[in-house]
Amino acid sequence: MTTSRSIIRGINTSEAFKIISKDIVLPGSMESIENKAKTILERSIDPKDSPKADESNGLLYGLIQSGKTSIITITTALATDNGFDFILILTSDINLLYEQTKERIKEALRGVQVLGKDDCRDKNRFETVIKNTPFVIVCSKNVNRLNDLYDTLRALRYPRQFATLIIDDEADQASLNTYTNKGNGEISRINAVISNLRRFFPLNTYLQVTATPQALFLQSPNHRYRPSFTVLSDPGEGYIGGNDFFGEKEHHNFLRDVNINEVNLLQSTNQPSPTVDVPEGLKKALIAFIVGATIKEIKNGGGNYSFLCHVSMKRLNHNIIVVAINRYIQTLIDAFKDENSSKYRDVLSRISAAYADFKSTEGNLPSIEDVIIRIRFFVGGTNVKEINSETSEEIKLEALYNIFVGGNKLGRGVTIKNLIVSYYGRNPKKPNSDTVLQHARMYGYRQKNRGVTRLFLPEQLANNYKEIHHMEVALRELVNKHPEGKFEGLYISSPLNATRGNVLDPETIGMYMGGKYYNPRFPLRKESAKQITEWFDNKLQLYDDKLPFHITSIDMIKELILKSESDSEFDSELWNKKNLVTALDAYKSIKGKDFNTAYIRVKRNRGLETPRRETQGIHDSDEIKEVPKDAPVLFLHRINESKNGIAAWWPMLLFPEGNYIFAFSFRDAS
Repeated sequence: MTTSRSIIRGINTSEAFKIISKDIVLPGSMESIENKAKTILERSIDPKDSPKADESNGLLYGLIQSGKTSIITITTALATDNGFDFILILTSDINLLYEQTKERIKEALRGVQVLGKDDCRDKNRFETVIKNTPFVIVCSKNVNRLNDLYDTLRALRYPRQFATLIIDDEADQASLNTYTNKGNGEISRINAVISNLRRFFPLNTYLQVTATPQALFLQSPNHRYRPSFTVLSDPGEGYIGGNDFFGEKEHHNFLRDVNINEVNLLQSTNQPSPTVDVPEGLKKALIAFIVGATIKEIKNGGGNYSFLCHVSMKRLNHNIIVVAINRYIQTLIDAFKDENSSKYRDVLSRISAAYADFKSTEGNLPSIEDVIIRIRFFVGGTNVKEINSETSEEIKLEALYNIFVGGNKLGRGVTIKNLIVSYYGRNPKKPNSDTVLQHARMYGYRQKNRGVTRLFLPEQLANNYKEIHHMEVALRELVNKHPEGKFEGLYISSPLNATRGNVLDPETIGMYMGGKYYNPRFPLRKESAKQITEWFDNKLQLYDDKLPFHITSIDMIKELILKSESDSEFDSELWNKKNLVTALDAYKSIKGKDFNTAYIRVKRNRGLETPRRETQGIHDSDEIKEVPKDAPVLFLHRINESKNGIAAWWPMLLFPEGNYIFAFSFRDAS
């Protein structure tokens, strides 16, 4: 694989650049998109200078709703200008998302044939089209559509010679083998056919695209679905994301607390025809949305705005909530008809509270009287829609107030235009961090509506999002340091899971847990290690072993860990120096850029002679009690020379206490 070469901008890229730039007007954004696309092509196979069989496996790692599709489009255009014969784009099986992707690619690549998922069924037309390379196919990740494409390509045979770029959007979702954890060799159908397509083209680059790559990074080393290079996509100006909602500065102007018990009121019951009333938190959210949308309408005119209610994946619940919200909207309509009623006074009180709340974030508010007049006029046209796999409704903004209720279909990959208020209540017992992060539809380029943006959710779920944001920051910083080669692991904050367990091999996953210690099974005591022992003796000569600990830095204990050597005769899985250093980097990142504190505990004249388990420890019973628990501690025990070998230093690392795990894949599955 060629790692660095000149990538040209041909006519296809220039034309795509013109089309995309119509919607991206922020300074420097298009240049950044093109630079990321060029980096991807530089790290892909070189179609003009590769052997007959060559492949690479990369990742475009973006943020939720940060413009990954634009990078995909420009990457596709560049690929057609730089020698690729065939670009296959795999996208969502949700028809709405598939059509959006296909139309965007078609619009941008007007000089290239772009085929859809149904076009391969007409084999004569298909063969005619693909004789004129380059060409593009956009196919949904539906097993029947993928098999149709694979069978057609196999029947024609000669496409095997095509230099191919496969772009797999949301690659962590449906593309991995969902039977991995069974360990019996069984392969899920979509993973099997994608693997077949990759094998069919000996000369190919497979580019995974996602904002949640946890499942990809936890595949075993050298796995075909674990990226060997990563390109980070950073958002442009005007993006509102995890740092704005849940970052260290805690911009809690966006967050509004909801009692978690009320979320249960919105769940289905065993009654034949369950009904619920809109609970207090949801009422506040709906009124905030109506007031916020009205403020923007008065200030800007002609806009339509969105509200998202996401509390359940069950379709029955969606219907119950839609019915309840429609009843509440009718209550508002009725209240405005009778200004002497208690309902009207309650509505005015709620509108006034929401209006006062927006004073802290949205400048130059219109008068509250004007807001009330406009709400009275517009509320009757409120559009409430249920969006899930059983409905044919589209996410269209057909009124000033558009309220969308749903679950998974309103999660991954969906962009909800002008979303200003969200009510979130998904609360599984053991949430997967990648799934929860994909629910963050409130992220995106929403700067113009920043002042009226609100997120209503229980404190417990807000804390989950905060931890996920910290995990994401740490992961991106580590990837930024190690863009080439295998990435070693990722930080997980308990009680969260990194990802769903069915795509991971439990036999290859190792974990470092907060408050736990890890050591090599036995240090290297051969003559060849004499210089290492002498190096440690000199390095640690000022460390008094009568003191319970010495304050030092994480950088220092990383150096000591990397210098240590363990005996290769004893299997080592958890004591992996590279993984340990990466875990320490992740912890350092989580604590903040200025954090670098660690401790060293030194003990000399030890008579240890027996190998130990990697979690058994080499300390005396009271030593753990004597060291601080707020930063990493490296224990270093000097073993005396004996008939079994030279003197050596035996390390043990104690991770700081806390609800976190650092997970990594330590070996290939057998």
